Amino acid sequence: MRSAAALIEMLQHNGIFHIFGLPGSTEAPLLDALLDYPETHYILGLHEGVVVGMADGFARATGRPSVANLHTTVGLGNGLTALFNAWKDSSPVVTIATHKHSEILGRDGFCVGPDLPGWARPVTKWAWQGVVAEQIPQEIGRAIKIAGSSPSGPVFLAYPEDMLGMEIDGRDIRENGRVSESFVPSTDQMSAVKKMLSNARTPICIAGDEVSATGAAELLERFSELWGIPVLQESRRSAATWNVATDFKNYAGEYTSGHPLVRGADVILALGPRLSVEFSPVKQPDVPKDAQLIHVHRNSYEVGKLYQPSIGLVASVAAVLEELCSGDSDAQIQHVYRDWRAASNGSGGGEIADRLTDLSARCNVAMLSRALARIAPPDTAVVDESIRSSPALLANYPLRPGNYFHTSGGGLGWGLPAALGVQLAWPDRPVLAYIGDGSLMFSIQALWTAAREKLPVKVVVPNNRKFLAVKAGLVAYKGHAVERGEFMGVDLSPPIIDIVSLARGFGVEGRLVTSQSELDSALEWAFAHDGPAIVDVLVDEDLGES
Repeated sequence: MRSAAALIEMLQHNGIFHIFGLPGSTEAPLLDALLDYPETHYILGLHEGVVVGMADGFARATGRPSVANLHTTVGLGNGLTALFNAWKDSSPVVTIATHKHSEILGRDGFCVGPDLPGWARPVTKWAWQGVVAEQIPQEIGRAIKIAGSSPSGPVFLAYPEDMLGMEIDGRDIRENGRVSESFVPSTDQMSAVKKMLSNARTPICIAGDEVSATGAAELLERFSELWGIPVLQESRRSAATWNVATDFKNYAGEYTSGHPLVRGADVILALGPRLSVEFSPVKQPDVPKDAQLIHVHRNSYEVGKLYQPSIGLVASVAAVLEELCSGDSDAQIQHVYRDWRAASNGSGGGEIADRLTDLSARCNVAMLSRALARIAPPDTAVVDESIRSSPALLANYPLRPGNYFHTSGGGLGWGLPAALGVQLAWPDRPVLAYIGDGSLMFSIQALWTAAREKLPVKVVVPNNRKFLAVKAGLVAYKGHAVERGEFMGVDLSPPIIDIVSLARGFGVEGRLVTSQSELDSALEWAFAHDGPAIVDVLVDEDLGES
């Protein structure tokens, strides 16, 4: 068989039947081979950032490696920001670029660049350009194994177009053997952890992304109830998903250095968070100096990265929680129960009735978030790239492990493509893409793929017609912009961007909400609509929490 066919068969043998791609002429051998493999679906995007973002969302939802196909140097260049997001959030995206013909690689040919794997290496676990066609199946298998092994993350492969068209033996096509990654802590390690928790007066627990990654959400609740310890969600600066239900009785809000429970903690049990991702120089450390830190993570790099733990464990969060929930109950302590949510820093608020005093006025982001909480189906998966509107969503929308996705990478344009990938992975669940108007402009062409693939994603845009994060930075800088009331590089009007008309141009129906009176009906229409839909909601400017 030709090596392109062997590549496809190797993917299929390993359970991969979607390729997210944006091809050029060099992809001809792969596209031609796909005609003989109708089980594999090539999902076309209109920008490489969209392609990698869709693969990223699909991988996050399935927990398994996915595949993005890019075109030579220029395709990789456009996809690098999305690869950076995947790398930051440990998303196992296998990226395959088809390079120009081998005979012109050394002749400064069209779209030829030096060391293509070198471009990808800083944001991947492994980057390689094939040199022997017969080894392509082995390399595909290795890429899948590396991407999915802990700590998971993206990998990159490049193959010249002539190599994908070569005849090879094809006998080395098989499913990869699974690598066991139990990361079980030792008896001595667990004894030390239990002793420290038992002697603590005001312990707290951080629910990091490793809680979700190891399937330990239920164990976390059992542990919290057994030991009487409040649980805080990993900071959204570093978290890629949600790890503790906001309606859990021991949930106490988002972890921040200013949270009252954090300031008063004598022991912090950090179950799988990254400690930490700093947005700017810190005024106070994320871990109080007087607190003893127990940090658990499968990635040794994260343990003690910035804050040295009293006990550091390279272990599975699930395995640690199983040990904490078993054994002699005398080793455990029932701390005095209270409604920990009362001590929340505001990121886990309950229901608040909206007073619609002026139905013609614009919505605010809290009102929009509460409307979504009322109207979105309970099993809705939320993909959040709303930036300045995100705190209001986290404060007012019921979040649970497995229903929320976010990126800590910061590369804009991730949210809408990722939502399409999540919808492909979970075709029977509603998916909400909550995307700020500035972020949407980086990848709005993903709406075309939503329409083409009939993906019923509901896109809700809290639209302040600004790059509000830029304005917040200028306000914090306290320079001439504040003195003059003039903020450069902020306003997205004039001209006003007609998001609904743009969506219709890509084949997606939409509604514009200009007042409070229109909000509920527009959201109800979107969730009832058979297919992708977008609701553009004009909201008041909110320069609150970053």
